[in-house]
Amino acid sequence: MIDGRPDWDWPALWCGDTRTDPAYTGWLPAGSADVAFFASAPFGPDQVGRLSVLDVRPQAGSAEKIRLLTDLAAMAGQIYDLARAVRGATEREAEFRHLAEMSTDTIIRGNLDGVRLYVSPSIRTLLGYEPEELVGRKAIDIAHPDDIPNFGRFMQSVRNGHIDVAVIELRLQHKNGGWVWMEASLRLSRDPDSQAPNGYVVSVRDVGRRKLLEERLEQLASFDPLTGLPNRSQFSQRLQAALDHSSRTGESVALFYMDLDNFKGINDTMGHAAGDSVLAVCAARLRAELRQGDFVARLGGDEFTAILTAREAELPELAQRLVSAVGVPIPYGGRELCVGLSVGIACAPRDGTSPDVLLSAADRALYRAKAAGRNTFRF
Repeated sequence: MIDGRPDWDWPALWCGDTRTDPAYTGWLPAGSADVAFFASAPFGPDQVGRLSVLDVRPQAGSAEKIRLLTDLAAMAGQIYDLARAVRGATEREAEFRHLAEMSTDTIIRGNLDGVRLYVSPSIRTLLGYEPEELVGRKAIDIAHPDDIPNFGRFMQSVRNGHIDVAVIELRLQHKNGGWVWMEASLRLSRDPDSQAPNGYVVSVRDVGRRKLLEERLEQLASFDPLTGLPNRSQFSQRLQAALDHSSRTGESVALFYMDLDNFKGINDTMGHAAGDSVLAVCAARLRAELRQGDFVARLGGDEFTAILTAREAELPELAQRLVSAVGVPIPYGGRELCVGLSVGIACAPRDGTSPDVLLSAADRALYRAKAAGRNTFRF
């Protein structure tokens, strides 16, 4: 109960910063002080629950993000409704066919060999086939090649009676040749006397839109929307992976910690639009100068990092190339904006073998580059 209203009675809520937004009060129990971001939306036709997202970092909201959250909550409600419908379905043939032919999902009945015995009429909308074109055939016949191994293992578990109720996602080929992402909710059927498995009933629906939303959310979670570069989270994962590889092979790993010089002055005097343009151009230049296999990320603000596998003797030339590329004037609004680049360089295993230690070493080197007059690099 929040402000006298039941939890489920609240519409979509986006609390970008729980420390400053009073709308957050009362949503989580005591002891949740680490939560800095909270978003929630009701799901289900009767608002049976809420989909909530939490993070330890504040997250700016937007109409698009709230729409995505609301769409995902609606999908959660649809999945909940489907699971409830499948659990309550009877195995009597007349009722089964009535449910199948009234459902917007495609209902399929098959034997333990995976051969379809019945396909509901909605398959016409879903995949473009007439039901009789698929009866007598196996689903694996039109499965995407990349999904066949996992789907084959899934069906083997069904045949062995190891699965009673399960959900699997796979791509099936439309009659027009395209691929459609499907969610198949399967229930094993058993002989009423021996209880031995004798087939399956599956409800299939198109989840292409949900997959697209998931990809967009993953993009937001892993990449900086302004520059398109990987963000801090992805950088941390890649650095740990590079150091793990280094410990196994003995190969050196170089970390560049980079900061734009004079960026604050441009941002303060010409506005955030100019600052954003500078960041986007500099990010593109860094990406263009680094070699294939190198990794560059934006940590936030005007801070960038790069992970390289190179001999230490090659690093000064690489760093100078980055400094020179960023230093080229940037056209903006009839003017030329100038920024520099300071680079701090640390190498593993010499300067450390853990992400925190190596990043601290690169940060200290960056301060030495700043102290040396900026627009340069230091180890």
